[in-house]
Amino acid sequence: MIDKKIIVTVSFGILVTIVVYLGIVDSLNRPSLSRLPISPDVAISRLVSTFNISKNQLDGTPQYVYVKSDGTVYESNPQLNNVGKIIGKAEPTNTGGSHFAWEIKDFQSKKKYYVDAIMAAIISNSSYN
Repeated sequence: MIDKKIIVTVSFGILVTIVVYLGIVDSLNRPSLSRLPISPDVAISRLVSTFNISKNQLDGTPQYVYVKSDGTVYESNPQLNNVGKIIGKAEPTNTGGSHFAWEIKDFQSKKKYYVDAIMAAIISNSSYN
């Protein structure tokens, strides 16, 4: 006959495993505090200070995108961090990695800049017409 302690111990282990699994799955759907995206204003300020350009020549409503290491740009959503359809092409990222980023247009030089949404680093750029 199986001892009741063994049944309770195994049942408890299975229950804890299920709870941990559900917690991990749920955490994938929520950004952690250390990975919350910066605001578009911070991205614009970073661009202004780095290149010493006027805020007036930049688009005031940056688009949240996902930039692959090869420069392929996808639409995205800052609340969900999902990756949508391809919307453009930029220079390959200077880090060699893929990033969620803010795409900011410079109307004067006809360039798009990509500012990493977590670290506020300028990761790529492209020209547009």
